[in-house]
Amino acid sequence: MLVQQDVVVDPALSNVSIKYTNDTFIADMVLPMVKVAKQTGKYYVYDKANLRIDQTERAAGSAANEIDFGVAPSGTFACEDHALKGFVADEIQDQADAALNPLIDETETVTEKLLLDREYNAAALLTDTANITQNTTLSGTSQWSDYNNSDPIGDVRTARTTIHTNTFKKPNTIIMSKVVFDILVDHPAIIERIKYSQLGVVTAELIARVFQVEQVIVGEAGNNTAAEGQTDVLAYIWGKHAIVAYISPVVRLKMLTLGVTFTYSQRIVKRWRDEDREGTYVRIGNDNYVQKLVAAACGYLIKNAVA
Repeated sequence: MLVQQDVVVDPALSNVSIKYTNDTFIADMVLPMVKVAKQTGKYYVYDKANLRIDQTERAAGSAANEIDFGVAPSGTFACEDHALKGFVADEIQDQADAALNPLIDETETVTEKLLLDREYNAAALLTDTANITQNTTLSGTSQWSDYNNSDPIGDVRTARTTIHTNTFKKPNTIIMSKVVFDILVDHPAIIERIKYSQLGVVTAELIARVFQVEQVIVGEAGNNTAAEGQTDVLAYIWGKHAIVAYISPVVRLKMLTLGVTFTYSQRIVKRWRDEDREGTYVRIGNDNYVQKLVAAACGYLIKNAVA
C-alpha cells in the first residue's frame, strides 16, 4: 500500500518542468501572470472618474473642490490545479542510453501537455466574440487571403481606433496565428509598405511597424484534434484569427491590460514507485492558475481574418 513517505517532491525534476519552455507557446505573453496570495478572490476595477474634467479654480478663502474616485469588485477568480502524470518502467530506465534520462523525458512530455492545454484555453478565451465584444468577422473578398480586394491595414486601423476611443490607450500588440502571418507576408499592401526595407523580406517586426504597434506575436502551437485511435488531424490552436490589443508592458497594481493569468502556485513534480508495475510515476501538479479577461475594451478581435 502506498504511504505518505513514498511520495516525494523532486526539486530537480520540478526545476526541469518550471524551466521547460517552448517558444511556440504564447499564452503567458498575451495573458501575463499575476501572482496572487490566495487561491480564490476578487479583483477590482477603477471607474473612469479620473478622466472627468472637474472645477479646479478656487476663490480666495474657499475650500478646494472635493472629488472622489470609484472602485468596485469587477469579478472573481478561482485558481484551479492542473495536473498530469506519466509512468517510466524499470526496463525503460535500465535500457536507456547514457545520453538519455527517461524521468526527465517524461517530465518534459507531461509539461508540454500542460502547456498545450494552457495555450488552448488562452486561444479559446481570446477568439470568442462573446468575450471580445469589439470585433468584426471577415468573409469572402474582405478576408486577407484575397490579395486583390482585402484591406488588412484598414481593418487594423479600425481596431486600433476602436480600442483607443474606449480606453485612451494606444494598442501595442497584434496576436495572430501562423496561418494569418503566412498570408500577410505575401499581401501586396504589406509588400508595398516595406519593399524598400531589408530587401523586402517581411518579418513580424516589419508587420508591427506597418500596423503601428510595438509587437506582433505569432501563435505557432498546434494540437491533434482527432480522438485517440483515429487518424491524426493537426490544426493550429490560434485558428485563422487576429487580435489587436493593448497589453501592459509591466505587470503591476492598477494596470490596464486585456487579460491576465492569476497564478497561485507554480507546478511541482512528485514521484513515487509502483512495485506492482515495477516502475516510477512522475506527476506534475500544483499548477494553480486561471486565465481572465480584465479589460475587454483593450482588445479587438478580427475573426476569420483569412479563408
